[in-house]
Amino acid sequence: MALPRMINGMLRTKAIYSVSSRSVVSHEPWKPGPYPKTEEERLAAAKKYGLLPEEYAPHPDDGLGFGDYPKLPDIGQDSKSEYYPWDCPEHNRNFGEIMHVHADMWGSDKGDPNYRQKARYPDWQRVLSFFVAVFGISGLMITGDYWCKRYSPFMPKQWPQDNVKYYTYSDKYF
Repeated sequence: MALPRMINGMLRTKAIYSVSSRSVVSHEPWKPGPYPKTEEERLAAAKKYGLLPEEYAPHPDDGLGFGDYPKLPDIGQDSKSEYYPWDCPEHNRNFGEIMHVHADMWGSDKGDPNYRQKARYPDWQRVLSFFVAVFGISGLMITGDYWCKRYSPFMPKQWPQDNVKYYTYSDKYF
């Protein structure tokens, strides 16, 4: 009974794999091309990315492999307006918009390259307040532990008579 079901499942799986291997999506059109060396290559790259020739400036050819990808300004997702009617509002991005080379580092749950302009307090003040809070609370705890002990005071054990041993084991072990 289970054998035909297993064979049927194997056949279906093979059919799924053969169909999915024929319809693989190629990412070649979106990969950056070689660094533009002539003005014609530069104009073609600007057209490829949908930019005006005046706006297009490739990354420097320093061996990092960015090729003809445009050098965009450093604007993170949190620096964009949340009131603009974005096509993809959860990412503050429009359809077909060119993504920054470092867009994977600048999501809403990650860092923002412009956080210093939007920060309420400067970096030194935030670091100083952190250390003051940590060492201040630690100092209060140590001082409080020194002056106010954390155990309850108690009286000595009360026995019916003094100088009488109320245990049965011998003194040879002590």
